[in-house]
Amino acid sequence: MSDELLRVDGLHVSYGRVRAVRDVSFTAPRGELISLVGANGAGKSSVLGAVSGLVRPKSGTVHYDGANITRWPAHRRVAAGMVLVPEGRQILTTLTVAENLLLGGWRRRRAAATIAEMYELFPVLAQRRDLSAGTLSGGEQQMLAIARAMVAQPRVLLMDEPSMGLSPKLVDEVFRVIETIRATGVTIVLVEQNARRALRAADTGYVLETGVVSHSGPAPRLLADRRVVDAYLGG
Repeated sequence: MSDELLRVDGLHVSYGRVRAVRDVSFTAPRGELISLVGANGAGKSSVLGAVSGLVRPKSGTVHYDGANITRWPAHRRVAAGMVLVPEGRQILTTLTVAENLLLGGWRRRRAAATIAEMYELFPVLAQRRDLSAGTLSGGEQQMLAIARAMVAQPRVLLMDEPSMGLSPKLVDEVFRVIETIRATGVTIVLVEQNARRALRAADTGYVLETGVVSHSGPAPRLLADRRVVDAYLGG
């Protein structure tokens, strides 16, 4: 069996006449963390949109566990084990914490055990399970978004800007959780504007610039590359 769980080849994404992504290719081996980094507007979220099925690419292919899923709808990808933690959390604020987690297990008959595991991983969610999600802080809402995705028992977890808008302390907590999830064997594709932190957590990194992969390779090598440091990591 190949170690390659996710492969994206020659991806092009356009919005009308605007080309957001051009010829992007990358692979995500089983159990590894892949980071897509770059400036705001570089095309990172558009890549995840195409991989998750929320955006139809103009051309290119997405293969998951050996199957061509380029034309699969988003819900079929979730059922197959590819789950997105969207930018901006997108939790349902009028529902309780517990109800949001139940929605994460919509395709599963027995989600209670996984929800219990998420309460152990995120004790603050257990404490607030009966409160509306809209009463949570930004950091707590991000934890809820991650927990909701994990209830679906993903094999590939797509994470779009999980540290956006959070304090440094909460960013530390988010990356601690990411490492915990990765240790369970889940393959993670992480989109982050905090390039240095994302590459420190990753096995392999891809730097996007105006929709094109400008640099790629083992994350430690990118962190040591002076061109990447000067252009993307703040010197």
